[in-house]
Amino acid sequence: MEDDAQVGQGEDLRKFILAALSASHRNVVNCALCHRALPVFEQFPLVDGTLFLSPSRHDEIEYDVPCHLQGRLMHLYAVCVDCLEGVHKIICIKCKSRWDGSWHQLGTMYTYDILAASPCCQVSTICK
Repeated sequence: MEDDAQVGQGEDLRKFILAALSASHRNVVNCALCHRALPVFEQFPLVDGTLFLSPSRHDEIEYDVPCHLQGRLMHLYAVCVDCLEGVHKIICIKCKSRWDGSWHQLGTMYTYDILAASPCCQVSTICK
């Protein structure tokens, strides 16, 4: 992750994530899909999975970390490596298709909602 980032960008990202977690008095994050507790490390990779930001709070996911990015309220979520790689079978409740997170990079943070970015069906684009 730091190899691909512009000089200093990886360090700024690490500080942003750790500051958001500290403000919420958290030293673990929970997987948004299976709820497994993921310890947060001080260097990359910060978690055994990936992190992502969402402008919307997912009511069905109780484990979010509120944070501000460029003056906008965002919600920090994590997805564990087992859910990303399909060890845990994650199924859409609407169309029953399997969610595939294997293409996401482990140990980084996406600045968009990875669950909403690749909908499996039309119904999942409107569900909250």
